[in-house]
Amino acid sequence: MPSTPALATEALTILTGLVKHTSGTPEVPVASTGSRGGSLRTLALLIPVLRLAIDEAAADIGTSPVRAAAFVALAEALYRQAGYGQLLAASRAIDAQVHTITEEPLAALNQILREPAGFAAKSGLPADKPTPSGRKPLYRDDADFLAAALNLTHFQAQHRVQSAENLLPHTGYNGQVVPPKFPLLGQVLSDGAADPKSLATLATKFQTLAPARGGTGDEAAARALEAELAEAARTRNAQGTGKLLKDQAKRLDDSAAATAREAMEDLFVGAYYLGHTRKGYEYKVITTAEGHELLATAADILNSPRTKAGTPAEPTSQAGPPIPDWAVDPGTAPEARPAAGFTDLGVAPELDPMMEMHPGETIEHALTRQRARRLHQLIIDSVRITTSPAESGSGDDSVGDGQMPLAPNVTLNVTIDLQTFLGQLEAAGVTDRGEDISAAGCRRIACNAGIIPIVLNGARVPLELGRSRRYFNRAQRRAIAVRDKGCINPGCTMSIGRCEAHHLDPWNCGGRTDLSRGCLLCPSCHQAYHAGRFRIEMIGGHPHVILPRSRDPLQTPRRNWIFHPAAAPAEAA
Repeated sequence: MPSTPALATEALTILTGLVKHTSGTPEVPVASTGSRGGSLRTLALLIPVLRLAIDEAAADIGTSPVRAAAFVALAEALYRQAGYGQLLAASRAIDAQVHTITEEPLAALNQILREPAGFAAKSGLPADKPTPSGRKPLYRDDADFLAAALNLTHFQAQHRVQSAENLLPHTGYNGQVVPPKFPLLGQVLSDGAADPKSLATLATKFQTLAPARGGTGDEAAARALEAELAEAARTRNAQGTGKLLKDQAKRLDDSAAATAREAMEDLFVGAYYLGHTRKGYEYKVITTAEGHELLATAADILNSPRTKAGTPAEPTSQAGPPIPDWAVDPGTAPEARPAAGFTDLGVAPELDPMMEMHPGETIEHALTRQRARRLHQLIIDSVRITTSPAESGSGDDSVGDGQMPLAPNVTLNVTIDLQTFLGQLEAAGVTDRGEDISAAGCRRIACNAGIIPIVLNGARVPLELGRSRRYFNRAQRRAIAVRDKGCINPGCTMSIGRCEAHHLDPWNCGGRTDLSRGCLLCPSCHQAYHAGRFRIEMIGGHPHVILPRSRDPLQTPRRNWIFHPAAAPAEAA
């Protein structure tokens, strides 16, 4: 029985004989090489032959799983050989400096190749004509030619040229053979043992590790890593080889490389203001690996139902199953062993009731938006706590005291005309930075800041410069914190140090800054209150939240069970 190479050689000989027999006329040699182009005509004949063979094989599958599996394997093998041919053609195009081709032979060649089968039945190719001296070539480089001839993007063509240099040998300017950069990966390509596109991408990514290898001194180590990748490419899919490549990058990332990377990151770390768009005020944040881990961990904590900061479950008296003996320290007393929550693994995050889904929005998108909003609120709260001014006179002055609500630290100058002022700030004001702020925004900030209204007459002349109203002092905020223990909105988990002292009676409407008329709200719930999502009533000296009738037809006043688990709902208002 003939071997596979012998059988392939015999088949190729038959095809070549068919080509010569069909042409009937001697071939015209190619001027630059002397080749008659017979092998190219044989390749052109293979195109319709392969298509015919593929269609006949597909029709022969029927309902046989075995034949279908064989067809899948053979078709994949053909694809991989074609991928090898693509890169080999790019390599030979580079050697021949294909970008120097001139207009006349290129136009003739395109006309001939419009019908590959017709080219196989004809003789010869157009002769090469060198570019006249002093004339600019048709294409900038070989990648430019590939992009135009094959309808590729510039990046696709450049990637193909680079991949050919990475995986296949080529001829240098001096006529010497230049080996591929990664011969072991190139052998995988030649053997058809992996997907050509994935292999080319793998070689490109592996090339980026070259600086970390420390130059030519570590050639043996580099070849060992390449052998590792080549073996993985033969036996794993693209995801598996990608993970191996990441593992190699970590192994190569020694202290010197890490220091260089961090030095580069330090050039760009920061928060950059991009401008005001219809979406809001856009900032771009660039951070280090440490910062990324901190932000990602914070987002996980804020959105995990199993953490204090996450969305809590409804309170229940039902105890969970006891923890098994094998899963607990033998020295732990039975009464100290956890009983509830041991089997609540995989609890999915829930959408906060205060988050409204947009029209056409999926629950996944809403949860992503909720995650981003909570992380944003954490960042804003951190800034507010850090910049909160220290207050004197209490003996324990400190910035960012977790047992105190946020101190007022904003003085907002709002420029309005007289009619707007008499209308209780219903029109937008203008801040010191020239930004518009809505009336609802003014009322919310007024609870935790001093607002100086600058009243103008019809000629835009200042009539009166108001005096900043008194806000809750430190003693009052401490008393409110002791009473409320956190945000008063039921279900909210924001602690004291991340809440603002809210006026139940807006002081711009004549309200008083009294302990009995103040409560704690986190910034998110504070904004929801001013948007009319709920109302607050003082019952027995404690603030209670009443939801709208659409959500609570009974209008039951409730306290936040997170901080007051024993508080029962009050009678309906």
